[in-house]
Amino acid sequence: MHPQHQSHPYGRPAQQRPAEPPPESDLAAGVRTLAGAAFLTFAAGMLVLIGYMMIGGFGAFLGIFGAGFGIVWLAGVHGGKVFPRAGFPTQSIVGTAVTGAVLLGLAAVMT
Repeated sequence: MHPQHQSHPYGRPAQQRPAEPPPESDLAAGVRTLAGAAFLTFAAGMLVLIGYMMIGGFGAFLGIFGAGFGIVWLAGVHGGKVFPRAGFPTQSIVGTAVTGAVLLGLAAVMT
C-alpha cells in the first residue's frame, strides 16, 4: 500500500443521499417561466399571423420584426434576461397572456 493512501486503496466510497424533490420555490419559478415562455411564443406567433393576414409575406416579416422587438423589450424589463432564473414576474405573465388574447381576438375579427 502506498504510504500517502493508507486508509483505503481506492479512496473513500461516496456517500449517497436519497434524491430529494426540488424546493417549492424552484418548482413554482419553473412553472412561471414555462407559462411566460408559452404566452410569449403565442403572442409572437399571433403578431406574425396578423401581419401575414394584413399584408402577406411582407406583413409576416414585419410581424417577425415586431415579435423580436417585443422579446428584446421584455428582456430589458427583466434586467437583460428574457427568461430570468427566478421565474417570470406575475405581471409579465399576465401582460403576455392579455396581449396574446387581444391579438387572438383581432385575428378572429379579421377572418
